[in-house]
Amino acid sequence: MSKTRLSGAVAVLAACALALSACGSSPGQADQTGSPTSGAGASSGGAAGSSGGAPTDTGTGSAQGSGSGSTQASGSGSGSADAGTVGGSACGTPHGPYDDPGAEPTGTVKAGFNELAYSLNNVSGHGNSTYNANPIYIMDGPGLFYYNDKNELINNDSFGTCTLVSLDPLTVKYTINDGVKWSDGVPVTAADLLLNWAAGSGLYNTAEAEYDDDGNLKPSAGIAFDIANPGMALVTDFPEIGDDGHSLTITYSKFYVDYDVALQVGVPAHVVAMHALKVDDPTAATDDLVSLLKDTLGKVKDATDAQKSQLKAVADFWNTGFDTTQMPTDKSIYVSNGAYTLTDWKKDQYMTFTANPDYNWGPKPQVKTIVWTYANDPTAAVQSLQNGDLDIINPQATPDVKTGLDKLADQGVKTIAIDGAVYEHVDLVFDNGGPFDPKTYGGDKDKALKVRQAFLQTIPRQSIVDTLIKPLNPNAVLRQSFMLFPGQPGYDEMVKQNGSAEYTNAGSPDAIAKAKQLLSQAGVKTPVKVRLMYADANPRRASEYSLIAASAAKAGFDVIDGKNAKWASLLPNNKMYDASLFAWQSTSTGVGQNPPNYLCEDKATKTAWGMNNVNHYCNADVNKDMIDLNSQPDATKQMADMMDAEKHLWADGFGTLLYQFPDIVGYNSTTVTGVTDAPLSPTFLWNYWDWKTVAH
Repeated sequence: MSKTRLSGAVAVLAACALALSACGSSPGQADQTGSPTSGAGASSGGAAGSSGGAPTDTGTGSAQGSGSGSTQASGSGSGSADAGTVGGSACGTPHGPYDDPGAEPTGTVKAGFNELAYSLNNVSGHGNSTYNANPIYIMDGPGLFYYNDKNELINNDSFGTCTLVSLDPLTVKYTINDGVKWSDGVPVTAADLLLNWAAGSGLYNTAEAEYDDDGNLKPSAGIAFDIANPGMALVTDFPEIGDDGHSLTITYSKFYVDYDVALQVGVPAHVVAMHALKVDDPTAATDDLVSLLKDTLGKVKDATDAQKSQLKAVADFWNTGFDTTQMPTDKSIYVSNGAYTLTDWKKDQYMTFTANPDYNWGPKPQVKTIVWTYANDPTAAVQSLQNGDLDIINPQATPDVKTGLDKLADQGVKTIAIDGAVYEHVDLVFDNGGPFDPKTYGGDKDKALKVRQAFLQTIPRQSIVDTLIKPLNPNAVLRQSFMLFPGQPGYDEMVKQNGSAEYTNAGSPDAIAKAKQLLSQAGVKTPVKVRLMYADANPRRASEYSLIAASAAKAGFDVIDGKNAKWASLLPNNKMYDASLFAWQSTSTGVGQNPPNYLCEDKATKTAWGMNNVNHYCNADVNKDMIDLNSQPDATKQMADMMDAEKHLWADGFGTLLYQFPDIVGYNSTTVTGVTDAPLSPTFLWNYWDWKTVAH
């Protein structure tokens, strides 16, 4: 599984800049004159402020749907200006009315994926995963905005609009259209956006979210929302609610480069309020929540005991109230605001989604039922497709999987293979008392650095690409940049200067000799034990581990097999491992995805740990670069920030990079049509409204 990256708003497998097709720039990127534009530019492969990515294992045009949807609330609308310009849309190009399929949805599509959800809140730190993001997209997508298969950001203006009111100060107005509602009948309002802002802003926290040894969020004595959203942290004034509760206007204290994807409707505010504040009426509960947030902003420490207790209850329920691995008995936990509702969920088996008959605020689905099926074994998934037990699969791409799918072509099985917006990498842990932590050597930073550099020299990067990836993509190459992907503008220049050349031949005889020399200089006893955590039941990762372990042993490392089925939830608990092998998947194309991966705590600058920096890497210069990047509209200066940061990452032995993920989707064209794939999360689900069952 991959983690979508969170820079503030999304899951741990995300990493925009990873797609080999051109990624659009964030609206804050500038042309040569430095004025903000929405043209193409550099994108990142990091996390999103709402989070740009999530950890993971693994046509455009007018989408079909249900007419124009609901009407806009008074005062809403993005005007006639272009997206990314004042008066225009601040969350992508407005789609306009969707085509009406002309009939009610029919039939069932069974889609297989390697894991089911474990939380219906994928914005939280522990819920930031592709496993959660995919089912939630079926329930709540496309929402206010989404990416199509060309990495173009589309505003679903049937749901609502986002208007760029001003660039100085940066001000955005979100308006939810009349008629948009949760599946329990409660309207979607500005309060739903407000809660997402409050949680991500950090302005209400009196403590930090912490995890136990099993990766579970620990109960907090204080108020601790389990999320860090750099964008929302820059909105320090209470947002303005208007248009009878339909609109929310936020003003940034400082320019934020990825404002176009910084805020989206999250979990239902009325559900959080009803549970946390013990109020039965959803409207009254929501009003009480809004008042509580407004009355305590900037005054949390001086708030009354009752207010503090209420804020804590809100944060606690927001954090874990939506965590579940089977059908909740409380129906409020799984209300949705999109095309489908959750109607059944059997643990470790399947999730069933049924078309919402009231939905008319976006593209209308043509399939009545989607069964999201647990299919963790890639080979078995291909067999299930052959047997007719599944209609669509998106397994881990391996040569055997591709061969198996190709053999089913005469049965009508079609294969889609693209380069995904996902990259494989190895991260090293800096503060767990392990082999890469200076504390292990009495605080000797140079000794710990040499051990990190030695281990990275042993990872057979090119051998991994040649053995495991080139059979799927003959043109596959090593990825040599943490923030840019091969073929992206600026990538070649980045690779020339960032220091990655030191590890291009890692795993070669010369590199092994260099690793031995570094360990000798460090004066450490061998073998040096390294616990490498990766996803269990993942053939490619298992092969990568074997290649790494065999190579590292030649230099004096004992790489311990740390495969774990719960690896994603365990990432925050870095005491359990010394190195991690997984992938980031992008959910957006903004450069703001990068800072959450590398920012570290600095009380002097009031900087918190980046949500995705679970290995606790810390460099003051990188902090400076990432802080500037978050608010930097000039593309040239963005590149300078990323270049300087990457030089430090490679020099410090942060980790290493392997390759861009090949993404494979197989589907039975005799049972379902309209299936495509997209680089960004949610990949092949992005246009589920185009799916259509085939009558027999």
